[in-house]
Amino acid sequence: MSMPVKLEEEESTVASELEHTNCSSTLEHTGDTRGLKKAASYLSQCTTLSAGLSHVSHENLSVASESQVSAPEFSAIKPDVENALGVEPPEVISIWTWRSIGIVANGFLLAFMNATCTGVAYGFFLGYMGLDSYVMSSITALMKLPDVLLLPFGVMTDCLPIRGQHRKPWLLVAWSIAGIALLAMSLKPQPAPFYCQDANGDYDWYVPPCNPDIHKEKNWYVFPLFMLTAGVQLGSVAGEGLLLEYSQREPVERRGHIKSEMTMACTAGALTSSLFLGIFMNGKAYLGTFDWGLSFSGLMSVCLVLVIFIIPITVLCVHEPPKSGQRTSCRAHVKSSWELVQKKALSSLLFFAFFVQFLVSQTTTAGPMVRSQWAHVKVLQQQMFSMAGLAVMMAATWMYKMFFLQVSWRKAICIAIVTVTVSDAIPTFLTTFGVVRSQYFYLGEDVVGSIPMAVLQLVSNLMIIELAETGREGLCYGLIGTLQHSAIPFATVVSNQIYGLFNPKLSNLENYVMDTPAFRSTVAWSYVLTYSTSFIALGFLPLIPWQKAEAHRRKKEWSSNSLMAAMVLAIPAACLIYGIIVLMLTSQPETACLRWVGGQGCENLS
Repeated sequence: MSMPVKLEEEESTVASELEHTNCSSTLEHTGDTRGLKKAASYLSQCTTLSAGLSHVSHENLSVASESQVSAPEFSAIKPDVENALGVEPPEVISIWTWRSIGIVANGFLLAFMNATCTGVAYGFFLGYMGLDSYVMSSITALMKLPDVLLLPFGVMTDCLPIRGQHRKPWLLVAWSIAGIALLAMSLKPQPAPFYCQDANGDYDWYVPPCNPDIHKEKNWYVFPLFMLTAGVQLGSVAGEGLLLEYSQREPVERRGHIKSEMTMACTAGALTSSLFLGIFMNGKAYLGTFDWGLSFSGLMSVCLVLVIFIIPITVLCVHEPPKSGQRTSCRAHVKSSWELVQKKALSSLLFFAFFVQFLVSQTTTAGPMVRSQWAHVKVLQQQMFSMAGLAVMMAATWMYKMFFLQVSWRKAICIAIVTVTVSDAIPTFLTTFGVVRSQYFYLGEDVVGSIPMAVLQLVSNLMIIELAETGREGLCYGLIGTLQHSAIPFATVVSNQIYGLFNPKLSNLENYVMDTPAFRSTVAWSYVLTYSTSFIALGFLPLIPWQKAEAHRRKKEWSSNSLMAAMVLAIPAACLIYGIIVLMLTSQPETACLRWVGGQGCENLS
């Protein structure tokens, strides 16, 4: 076939895809422990790991790797669709002009807020409030529950415009919600810490606690943190939808540059949070080393001031391109969402997002105790190493953007998971067996693991850009995000239940103080199980495409199945409900001791 005829057929194919394009987003790694397990951190609101559309019969589909895609075939995604339809191509928007720089400021502050919520949990819940590690994990999972609302948030921003705009007004609503939560926490008087403090301000781990009643107040902090997370996630969905509109206007050969730049801006926000927490939340009451520092309520007051400043910036410096065509009703939006989920490709992607997130979120409850009791990690050093890791992340993101945009997504994710897991295991096992117990050695993994982590996050951004459907940007961002985050409460519950079976108990402070060889082996085996689940997740990689060309081919060729769609929605929903019920039981003093939720047994309580 001659080249002109081939190009005509390719242009026709791309034009027809405008009506049949599916969407997806990416799998974000989360967790409270080190390495791969802590990827639900500061960048969750601006970097969701997007998997491709997948899985029809292998008999009628040949999977093409990046090395199998020729240059002319790759250019099939490139034709100017707008000209083919007789309209002018949309204006390419830069995020570095005065009319749009507000989206960068929003991404920066959203990352700052998310990193602050995550970063303060170690010192406040584990140190100041003296919670058991499994209870701390449950509290953290409860406060992050709004992460599962990405889909309804996405639908809201897509089909419920405010004064004719879909994204910008919802950013303002999000900051208002966050501001109210911060105001409540900044005004609440703070109780005395759980453990007794000596003359130097350090905690005395060997005497009975001075304020055991503080455990009864922990639930008060959960709801405002829940609302703060809800505001951050609503802002993330609105901002991500707007950023997708910007990115889809880029020429195909440059597509991904805006997302790369935004990822670096979000990383800078997280880096700033680490610097701030490392300096101002490094008081001894929060497992730090300084004799001075902000209190938890003081930190919330600072965050409130930042929210007040971002509101006028959002009003004046966020540009939302005007929408063409008629508004889609919410009913039609839900119907189209169901039609999208029925696609085998998207259903397979949703399975990928849910099960891989579940596996990589499996964490031993020994993690926080190893960090605080054996590695003796202090807040300042933890935040300084986090800053170094984020700086390396920014550099790695820039390198990937410049030189590796066309590398196979599967290979990049596989290498990243293996590298992060191995680099995490070395300092963990050496610390566990007492070979090297230095916070600087233990925290070095945070820097080493930042390079593959950056690859995971940027690959996710590239996938969502290719697979999002025009006019459904919020839906596409939220659909995978909701399924992915619904796995986290369930993973936390299963982790507490599985690792609660280990003896001696992994959450008991006395075992770490005694530090016997038998207990060291118990902790080590718990880490072996944790790392094994990460490697099992590699078995799901065939569900994502190799690169852009295959992602577009899958969207076009794969069929629908309503049963598969029902399963992919019902299974995560059941797991989420179960997870929330058990987490609520774990957060209550009367039921937190139950063995089947991860406790040590209520009969052991005095």
